[in-house]
Order: sequence, then C-alpha cells, then structure tokens
Amino acid sequence: MDVIFNSIYARACMGAGLAVLSGIRAFLPVGFLALYSRLEFQSAPVLEGTWFGFLEKTWVISLLLALAVVELATDKIFVFSKIRDQIMRPVKIVLGGLVFAAAMAPDGWIAMTVSGILGLVIAGLADHVRRRTRPAPTADTTPAVLISIYEDVVVLIGTLLFVLLPLIGALVAAFLVLLVYRVRVMRNRKHKGLRILRG
Repeated sequence: MDVIFNSIYARACMGAGLAVLSGIRAFLPVGFLALYSRLEFQSAPVLEGTWFGFLEKTWVISLLLALAVVELATDKIFVFSKIRDQIMRPVKIVLGGLVFAAAMAPDGWIAMTVSGILGLVIAGLADHVRRRTRPAPTADTTPAVLISIYEDVVVLIGTLLFVLLPLIGALVAAFLVLLVYRVRVMRNRKHKGLRILRG
C-alpha cells in the first residue's frame, strides 16, 4: 500500500498532477497541498523539516486559499482578461514548479530540483493549452463563464483525488501531453488552411 499512497512514485504522480492543475488555477493546488500536509493526510508529503516547511504555517495556508478565492472570482471577469492572463502566466508557472518540488521535498534535494524544473514546464504547457482551447471573447460571456466554472470544479476535484489516490496524477499529466499534441495539430491545420487561401 505504501507504493500507492506514500512512496516516491506516488509523490511524483501527485506532484505532476498538481503542476498540471497549477497551470489552470495557480493558488489552489499549492494551497491544498500545504493544508493536506498540515493535517497529516496519509499520502500528503511531510513538509515539516524541509525547505517547504513554511507552507504549513497557518498564515501561509490562509493567504494561499484567499488568493485562490480572488483568482476564482477574477477569472469570471473578462474585461481585463488579457492583462490578467499576462500577469498570472508567470505566477502559474512558478507555482507549478513549487508545488511539484514541495511534493518531492521528502525525497531529497536532487528529486526536489528535478521535479521543480519539470513542474515549471508542466504548468507552462497546461496554461498554454488552457489559453488555446478557450473560446474567443464575444459579447455573450456565458460560454466563457461556464468554462471557467468547469475549470474550478476540475481543479477542486483534482486536488482532492490526488491526495486520496496520488497515482491518478500520472494520468492527468499524460492527458496534458495528448492535449498539447492536439492543440499543435489544430494550429498546423489552421496555418495550412490560411496558406491555401492566400495562394
């Protein structure tokens, strides 16, 4: 059972999944990881005594969850969506690296460093796919609001699932790779069609 809930493999899968979710919502994954560690959930990494022990402090958890609520609310406001995305993109990438590194903190600095770098890449790809698959802004904001709510639900459920069954994180990371491929294929088709029209 340790392999499923409390092993380097389980933490790697959890960290990869949380990094994907960080590319969608920056603060929820790291906030919940810190909370789960503070509550000593069975599969949550023990952050106390590591470089990420500060995440277990009450004020840090409160701040992260408060910022998560602000992010959830502002994602429904589309007037400043372009500026908001430009500000949040680097935040999501950095927190994706942080959450993956924190998940691997009990396994030493090499695992933590490698995971942190992978987390940066994974969160960046997730944010890229999210932006590419969102509908273009129109006068009717209902579809965009519904997609935003759907993203909220996915992140909330994902953060809970990855703690209950960390290995699911690997499936989410694999699904992200598939989405990145699909977005690239669609973009190539679009460019090919434009070249044909111009010719």
